[in-house]
Amino acid sequence: MGPLLALIRKEFLQFFRRKPLVILVVWTIAVEIAICAYSITYDVTHLRLAVRDLDGSRESRELISRFAQTEYFDLAGHPRSARELDDLLDSGRAAVGLAIPPDFSRQLGQGLPASVQLLLDGSNSNSALIALGYATRIVGEYSRERELSALPVSVGGAGAVPEVRNQRRAWYNPGLRSVDFVTISMLTLGVTIIAVILPAAGLAWEKEAGTIEQLLVMPFRPWELMLAKVVPTFVVSLAALVLALWVPWWFGVPIRGSLPLFFALSALFLFSSLGLGLLWGTLAENLQQALLLSFFTLFPVQVISGVVVPVESMPRPIQLLSLLSPLRYYMEIGLGIFLKGVGMETLWPQALAMGGLGLGIFALGLWRVGRQLG
Repeated sequence: MGPLLALIRKEFLQFFRRKPLVILVVWTIAVEIAICAYSITYDVTHLRLAVRDLDGSRESRELISRFAQTEYFDLAGHPRSARELDDLLDSGRAAVGLAIPPDFSRQLGQGLPASVQLLLDGSNSNSALIALGYATRIVGEYSRERELSALPVSVGGAGAVPEVRNQRRAWYNPGLRSVDFVTISMLTLGVTIIAVILPAAGLAWEKEAGTIEQLLVMPFRPWELMLAKVVPTFVVSLAALVLALWVPWWFGVPIRGSLPLFFALSALFLFSSLGLGLLWGTLAENLQQALLLSFFTLFPVQVISGVVVPVESMPRPIQLLSLLSPLRYYMEIGLGIFLKGVGMETLWPQALAMGGLGLGIFALGLWRVGRQLG
């Protein structure tokens, strides 16, 4: 074991001497995940609302106040003309426009339907659809209150009217905080980036420095050389995962499940990422090529694995393609352990699929390294 331990020690020393790689690991795990958790959000709030009130009545002001009192809309102006309202939307100074006609209060007073116009900036379709939902709910509640207040007292008033109440309850993330999902998704992605780039960059650096030829003429067996390349990267990736746990702690993301189980399944997941990194390291001739190949793979894998958007919302062919991504199963495992608190009795299908794909990719990477070193 002496020569093998010496090789492993050599790999650790080389890693810590390569300052760019050390900075990359610390930045990705300790800084980039936090930046993404702060900046990426799926909560649509504080939309700029421009209101053109042609009625100026108590009823119209009450409706406007319903919008202004929520966290979803911020008043951004009161345009005096339709042209001015269009300019606010065109320039991006307002995302939503609300136009109230001059006969709004009169129609309500006569018991007739009254209409208001909602203008949406559809350049961001997701925000526009969510804003439409907010506005529909606000107007609907206002309309319902007006209808109930118009009922005759003889039938008991509003309290005697039968109604169905929708009481919503969200499991696993009661506050519906998007930061919980973003933090876990960026955590799994950060581990993937580190585990792919480190072995690819290590092999490419050996080629650039010319030390790969020196290793080939030394009395080491191919499996010892391969193991010496894998063990340090495996240990550094797990250590980086430990370092990354400060981000969920900082943002108050609950850890309801077992951390030892999460680390055990993370170790299983690392086989796929390490194998992919070894594969790109054997194909690349220099560090630049290794990094380009790594990012060329990481971006589509990230997109199809549910890290950014749910897999269920993707087209059917992409959903089927995502079944070949170990990151998809690792993402489901992270959400299950952190937010749901489930164990292997629930996560064994994801663990089995992730392990099978990971071992296959790892075997392919080792085969390529063996051919190059053999």
